[in-house]
Amino acid sequence: MAEVTQHVPDPGEHLIRYYGFYSNKSRGLRAKGQPASTAAPNSAPAPSGKQARKRWAALIKQVYEIDPLSCPNCGGEMKVISFIERNQSAVIERILRHCGLWEEAPARAPPPVRQTVTV
Repeated sequence: MAEVTQHVPDPGEHLIRYYGFYSNKSRGLRAKGQPASTAAPNSAPAPSGKQARKRWAALIKQVYEIDPLSCPNCGGEMKVISFIERNQSAVIERILRHCGLWEEAPARAPPPVRQTVTV
């Protein structure tokens, strides 16, 4: 029982602790412009767009065991040409209508009228 309960924090004790680069000391030194001893001296540059897409596809392939950038019909390589966001409902409807996948939701009937009984 002691092995299980040793991980339960005391009341009011913090559950999240930051070490290394994210610790308060390192963040304070970075804010003052001093190099932190635990910070990486030469951090890797941000990946280019092409590299980031390859990483995204590799992660999807690793998780779902299917390549998201290969065409299901011919097996050729596909490219991401744009992203559609939630607030672009007109664009989404246009694409689905073009593919023949748009379904109009049936109209809902009005709610029933309640009969009041007076006594």
